[in-house]
Amino acid sequence: MLMDVPKIKSAQDMAGLAAEIERMESSLKVLKSELKRFVDQNGAVDTADKVWTYNVAVSWEFHESGLRNMADQLAVKGINPWKVTMISAVNLKKSAGVKRCCANLDKKREETLFVSKQINRGK
Repeated sequence: MLMDVPKIKSAQDMAGLAAEIERMESSLKVLKSELKRFVDQNGAVDTADKVWTYNVAVSWEFHESGLRNMADQLAVKGINPWKVTMISAVNLKKSAGVKRCCANLDKKREETLFVSKQINRGK
């Protein structure tokens, strides 16, 4: 059941709405944890629209020579290896040298995300 969105008339109203979102997200985290515990013990849960269960995500970690070999094999098959590989933002942040190198190449894509960030109020 969706709640009625309150009419926002002030910054104080908006702060209250943001606090309510934080409360709901916290509740959602607890509820998902409980659902996960149930699925661990009893298996998948089927709702009218979804099935809650585990899904295996596969990723590969290559050593330098393995990545080079994979790129070579793809190129031999006529596949541009750079169209199917991606350097993560996390890995780029690990090295300032990589970031500087990338800044001089091709085009940079930036995306603006709406997020909340934890702040330290000195408590």
